[in-house]
Amino acid sequence: FLISSTVVSVVAQRLLRRICEQCKSPYVPTAKEAQSVGLGLDELRQYEYKRGRGCNHCAYTGYRSRVGAYELLVLNDPVKEAILAKKPAHIIRQLSVETTGLISMREDGCAKVVRGLTTFDEVLRHTPRTFNVRSLRQILTLSE
Repeated sequence: FLISSTVVSVVAQRLLRRICEQCKSPYVPTAKEAQSVGLGLDELRQYEYKRGRGCNHCAYTGYRSRVGAYELLVLNDPVKEAILAKKPAHIIRQLSVETTGLISMREDGCAKVVRGLTTFDEVLRHTPRTFNVRSLRQILTLSE
């Protein structure tokens, strides 16, 4: 009760490796990558993607520095009521998506992949699985 009455929001983050700017090159995601993140291959093919080839600047890893993937849970009245009623986490998450426009960490990571900052491999390795992933167009619009 005390937490739900005083906390306004909760932020979660994961740090993903950023693609090296020196060796960044285009690549085409596979059907397996599309399926793994919960998006359609046709939808993925509408955008251009980057991947690091490896160079002296990134110690031949293809990555250099980090970028954050975030999720902001705003505790509005419906969400607070669900918490007080001890609803399961997936119900609270769905309620948050519907009432506050919550963007999951995985969706935020996918937006960063489209923007050329990281890769699907990084998003899949470091973000929790999300069901009912929105379309990339919706994610990009919400995350601007």
